[in-house]
Amino acid sequence: MGWWWPLLAAVSAVVAVLAGSRLEISVPAATLAVVGAVLTVVEAIARQRSPARGTVESTVDHPGGLREAFTGGEPGREDLVLACDLLERKLSRPDLPARTSLELAQIVLLPPEEFRQYLAWRLDELESSS
Repeated sequence: MGWWWPLLAAVSAVVAVLAGSRLEISVPAATLAVVGAVLTVVEAIARQRSPARGTVESTVDHPGGLREAFTGGEPGREDLVLACDLLERKLSRPDLPARTSLELAQIVLLPPEEFRQYLAWRLDELESSS
């Protein structure tokens, strides 16, 4: 919407102030000023949160991200290990320390069958702790 919301808020605030004690004008104008200000803030927050064009999205940031991680090679494996760590922290061990990059690399570089076994073990552990 651009400058429309702030303009609406400013004009409505001026009308409310100029109306003085004429409540039939000042109350609706003040209400409109507040609504315009709120919509300005909401729009500003929405613009900051929208991802920049051309950025690479993480596989965990959108629906189906973990599903895609199973075929995402080493970055996908990292996402799966970190997702398991996050679940473990949330379910049973909030004090679980972060993995070192060496630990993560050792797990990610496991042969495919060993990685699947590791992942199955982690999921079984998570399920039993919940």
